[in-house]
Amino acid sequence: MRRFINKQSIILFFSLSFLLTTSCAPNLKQRVIEFQEAHNRLDVEKELSLLSDDAKQEGSGGYQWIMQEAILDSRIFLTDIKVNGDVVTCKAKQQDDWFKAAGIDAVYYESFQLTFEDGLIKDIKSTYTQESAEAIQEFKAIFYKWLGEKLRQESAELITKGVTIENVDKWLTLMQEWREETEKEEK
Repeated sequence: MRRFINKQSIILFFSLSFLLTTSCAPNLKQRVIEFQEAHNRLDVEKELSLLSDDAKQEGSGGYQWIMQEAILDSRIFLTDIKVNGDVVTCKAKQQDDWFKAAGIDAVYYESFQLTFEDGLIKDIKSTYTQESAEAIQEFKAIFYKWLGEKLRQESAELITKGVTIENVDKWLTLMQEWREETEKEEK
């Protein structure tokens, strides 16, 4: 028996085991595609299963971001996906009820970056294209002015708190109300 167990056999065994294990595990590009598909199906449970417990999205918790996006019926389309170690970068297009209420069909990201740790998304960072960033800023300036005139006390409180899971519906309702009033004035 000793004759068959030599150094080369042991190395071959562990090499094959490693190859089998890594080839069966989904690669990071596949993980990103799974994330996109779950996001677009509004499958919050699947999305959360792809995040680490302490995942972050631009300073907010990953859980909070995913819940807000689900409430807003968000769809994201990732292109030009590139993997470099534990970091995946791509370009993205996003549509949701929030942008729709703002009169913006879609926003585009020149960079959408997901950092992985142990096969799970640890961090998501994104940068709007200049055109999308300008459209959002223009909307905010007009909307915040309207909001301040419409609901002085309540608007200050909302702006101070920012968008949270608890108030995202309130923000969306106000944006839709603003949109309706704006469209009536244009007619």
